[in-house]
Amino acid sequence: MLIILLLSLSSIATFLLLTRTVWATRYYKDKTVKSSSQNQNLPTVSVCIAARNEMHALAHCLEAVLASDYPKLEILVLDDSSEDNTPLIIKSFAQAGIRFIAGSALPDGWLGKNHAYQTLLAESSGELVLYIDVDTTLSVRSISRVVDILLSSNVDMVSVLPQRTDGYRSSSIFGTLRYYLELLLGTHAKPPAASAFWMVRRSTVESVDFTFKNYALSVRPERHLAKQLQHLGRYKYLLSTTGIGVGYEKQIHSQYETAQRLYYPIVGRSIAGWLIATVLFLVFLWPYVVLLLPSVSTEVVMWALVTSLGIFVSLAIFNTATCGRHVWVIRTVFTPLLLIQELILMQVSFVQYVLGRVTWKGRIVTANVKRHEALTIDE
Repeated sequence: MLIILLLSLSSIATFLLLTRTVWATRYYKDKTVKSSSQNQNLPTVSVCIAARNEMHALAHCLEAVLASDYPKLEILVLDDSSEDNTPLIIKSFAQAGIRFIAGSALPDGWLGKNHAYQTLLAESSGELVLYIDVDTTLSVRSISRVVDILLSSNVDMVSVLPQRTDGYRSSSIFGTLRYYLELLLGTHAKPPAASAFWMVRRSTVESVDFTFKNYALSVRPERHLAKQLQHLGRYKYLLSTTGIGVGYEKQIHSQYETAQRLYYPIVGRSIAGWLIATVLFLVFLWPYVVLLLPSVSTEVVMWALVTSLGIFVSLAIFNTATCGRHVWVIRTVFTPLLLIQELILMQVSFVQYVLGRVTWKGRIVTANVKRHEALTIDE
């Protein structure tokens, strides 16, 4: 009887998962018509990159930015007290026009990356500011296309969920489902946002209501900004496509560290949210457990197979939208292992926050304030 009850819950949850996945992957597709005009009054764009111990990927990232066909770019890279050769790599691109910014000592009340964002904003001059992670990859047209989307949509901020572009590596096949979780949990009032690539109007992020000071202690500042702008109809979130060309090649250990830092905040930074997420992961894993149980009737086995197939299809839909080549097939095959991995990471994130051991690039993440100026910080 318990097997049937849990399988019923799994079936209902799987149906909702599949429905939500189909809706989200369609809703967040780029439907903007490409501009055919050559606008001579294009806004200037400041590409801002915060780097801390990033020598493994920095050169590749900078080369991709420099290859952009956008005509009005300035590129700034801040070295946030790196302990490796990151500063030397940045300076080696000086002749190509990349500006080196030395990070200052981190003041109280700030997380390192957020303070780097604020410093880069102060040092830049573009009408639009583009923040990208070092692990982000771009096509020649990426910046031009996103500028086009922002202007034609008449919004103040665009963020793009990147595609996996690192082939058949473990970082791609066994990468975390963080972006999938954010996509599923996103709502109209609390939309998803991607830290890997987001563009915002300078006039917006410099205003009193949206300044980085309001998000100084948030582990997801771009998400808070997106939330406020969404209420005003001035935010757009998109899944990357071949036309947009935004990807990422984050190493597997870095993905695990990011998951530990973000999973507990993603579910609301509450014990109730963590418990609900934990139960849901167990519910989605139950059909696979049933298939391994002895002495189960044929009808129950078929039911479990259909339910597990629904979970496979849900992940396949998301994977085809976010993975290159045929990686999505391999990744979908490993769905049960990915669910177990996410369940473990969710527990680790909760424990790390409870013990106060969450880190970001080697720095302890302090507890978030409940209210800070114009914004209620709930993550």
